[in-house]
Amino acid sequence: MARLVKQSLGQEVTRMLKRMIIDGELEPGQRLVEDRLAAELGISRTPLREALHRLEQEGLLQKRSAGGYVLRPFDAEEVEEAVQVRALLEARVAALAARRAAPGQVEALRANLTAFREAAAEGDVVRLAELNTEFHLLLRAAGGSLLLARLLDEIEGVVERIIRALVPLREAGEWSDEDHARIVAAVVAGDAVGAAEAMRVHVLHGGEAVLDTLRQPDGEPDGARDGVPDGAVDGTAAAASAGRPSGKAASKKS
Repeated sequence: MARLVKQSLGQEVTRMLKRMIIDGELEPGQRLVEDRLAAELGISRTPLREALHRLEQEGLLQKRSAGGYVLRPFDAEEVEEAVQVRALLEARVAALAARRAAPGQVEALRANLTAFREAAAEGDVVRLAELNTEFHLLLRAAGGSLLLARLLDEIEGVVERIIRALVPLREAGEWSDEDHARIVAAVVAGDAVGAAEAMRVHVLHGGEAVLDTLRQPDGEPDGARDGVPDGAVDGTAAAASAGRPSGKAASKKS
């Protein structure tokens, strides 16, 4: 694990823990242990406590009555609300990007599309996840709205953790490629309305896949899960579908 520079403190610790949660390195039912987390990240406990409290406010963590924090479980109604809000915000970002994107930003989006297709062809699901995150960050940069970027940063932890946990990355990669291409085409054409609609459809696409899964009696999608064991959901499933072990560092079963 990369160590943090001490000057980063609370905000950087929050970002690091959020990425660990989204990537499935922390599992539901595991209690976060401050001493171990602080040692792994190379920080004191004060900024760590600040980060844990912040992630509780964002709805990613839940405080235990016996002390410490655990990953919050899924709630279908909350997921649906989060997806709807994200769709509105991301659509606005795409519209702004269509109006404001500089030539260099457009080229970066095109390069991302190419790299995404190469990763899909190679079956590199870890790289697909990284490139998907990069795609949305590139659009936010092109849109140039600090407010929208901040709001999306808060909500994406909830949505991305769930999508990665419950939707096989190979499957998501197939339709994300087509969705991303439509969004970029609209941005290149300066079509703000088209970019917004393409992004709205894209976000809802992923949200519907998650909700369909949550509505299944066993909480699993129809069909095989690329080798993910039955019953493996949330952080465990995300790690398994990415072809890596789920992280148990700095945590233990409650």
